[in-house]
Amino acid sequence: MEDLCDKIISTDILIVGSEGAGGHAAIEASKSGADILIITKGKIGQCGASQMAGADFNVDGLGGRELGFEGDERDSPDLFFETLVREGLYLGNQKMLEKYVEYAPKAMKDLIDWGMKVYSYESAHTEEMARGIISSGILWVATIRKKVKELKIPILEDTMVVDLLTNEGKIVGAVALDIVSGEIIVIKCKAVILATGGWHKAYAFNTGPEDLTGDGVAMAYRVGAELISMEMVQFCPVTMVWPPKDKGSIILYIIKEVDPFGKTIKLLNKNGERFMENYDSTNLEQSTKEIVSIASQLEIEEGRGSPHGGVFFSLKHTRKRFMDMLIKVANHRIKNEMKDTRYEFTTLLPELLEMMKTEDAEVGNGAHYMGGGVKINENTETTIPGLFAAGECTGGMWGAVRVASACTEAGVQGKIAGELAPKYIKTVTQGDLNIAQVKEIINRMNGPLLREVGITPNELQLKMHKISGEKIGLIKNGKDLEEGVAEIEKLLNVDLQKLYVSSSKNKTLNFEFFRAIELRNMLTCLYLSAKTSLLREESRGEFYRKDYTFTDNDKWLKTIVIKRKDGKTEIKFETPTITKISLPSGKLTYQEAIGVATASLKRD
Repeated sequence: MEDLCDKIISTDILIVGSEGAGGHAAIEASKSGADILIITKGKIGQCGASQMAGADFNVDGLGGRELGFEGDERDSPDLFFETLVREGLYLGNQKMLEKYVEYAPKAMKDLIDWGMKVYSYESAHTEEMARGIISSGILWVATIRKKVKELKIPILEDTMVVDLLTNEGKIVGAVALDIVSGEIIVIKCKAVILATGGWHKAYAFNTGPEDLTGDGVAMAYRVGAELISMEMVQFCPVTMVWPPKDKGSIILYIIKEVDPFGKTIKLLNKNGERFMENYDSTNLEQSTKEIVSIASQLEIEEGRGSPHGGVFFSLKHTRKRFMDMLIKVANHRIKNEMKDTRYEFTTLLPELLEMMKTEDAEVGNGAHYMGGGVKINENTETTIPGLFAAGECTGGMWGAVRVASACTEAGVQGKIAGELAPKYIKTVTQGDLNIAQVKEIINRMNGPLLREVGITPNELQLKMHKISGEKIGLIKNGKDLEEGVAEIEKLLNVDLQKLYVSSSKNKTLNFEFFRAIELRNMLTCLYLSAKTSLLREESRGEFYRKDYTFTDNDKWLKTIVIKRKDGKTEIKFETPTITKISLPSGKLTYQEAIGVATASLKRD
């Protein structure tokens, strides 16, 4: 083994990812006394999606009151659960949703106890239940980082886990790459907790940071773990399109959700028409994220978009006095409540608000959240013994719409994985490493360094983004999906084998080499998403097909599960797990299904 790698490390539990899910899992698992190691692609507190969060944490009204907030007294865990099932269009795993509701106050209490500052609690609306405890991503990850450091939990930063190791069908370790030194590290362990986030970077236009490349999902798939709902990709409708330096920012979407700003904006097409009047004349821009996204995209695809491929976000119709008030309120909240020092808040937002006194901003639909991923149960266990997963790299809980907070999802599932992985390792002994498996992984990883000609990572990424943008975007259809599946399959089976690193043959700080490894993961996730999208012949929640615009509860109230076995992709269909709420029947238009699902829960 020593001649294959530069370093061998042993631990009980390997946690891949250090932020909202991974950090929470590590802190919880440390209570057991087990040996823990965190590996993260960047610096703890400075990588992944958690730092970019708004960040809202969802707790039912009763749970909120128990935490000391003004929780809605009409609310309860049962009502919260009902909302999650119904607004997820009944496709969610009800056991997992029950656990989410149960653990949300526990995970929130952890963060508060660890010192995370909370700057507001959403006040109750007249008919809707308010469940938002508001902080910021910066405060969230800073709290986790401080606690991890305080507990002296070992962490390898700037290190990427390349693949998982199994023996006799269970987890025995992993292979990793030190990005700075170029060293190849083999880790022996009894359990792995994946907390690697989504695969946003498979899309050119997205809202995620650079390190969201689907590593955990692809690694799990390669060792035979089941994935679920890979077709469910959520797009954010108010994502900055222009100027280029701000492309992908969701700052206007975050602010849109804050009254009175949210009820004042207009989304306009190039003809100056408020197009939401044609899609949801009652709620207009305050319609669901899914409907606003689809409406915007239809305007763009039908030639009524803005010059840079979006639509216009307009406040010009408001009075100058109102705009001045908005700027004052926004600046006050950022400086005195959120204390968020990110460029988006301190510089971009004030600039945008000042600009929008006379001009409109251009916004579009960025790939924002991955509703599918590694299939887990309510205990965060995958279908591979010893492999756990938490946060956005998982799938199956939300169904067709991520209804509630991904921040809470990360904390809840991280906490559960941190509780249960230590219990699992007490039942097993460290398995032997399969030398042939390790050798195969390292040889494949080094392949691009050994080739002198072929396709560069940049060329392959451009090909991938062209396919994802044109064939597997927000609005899908069968013809495009068929072509997309075939084209990505070619990239995986042919182009990927020609990938070569042109800049340097040294592994040290070789970001072209690093991207070559990530591309395999992005292409794997994109391929599986396209394949399952082609199978789902309906429109439901965040999934929309122009050739099947109905939500078909009779034929398609089922999840698509996919896995790799003997080098081939196997697919099966499963009825969502039911505990309390039965599944509906019938066929509805897309808008009708969304309307029924999101009708306000009125309570006396």
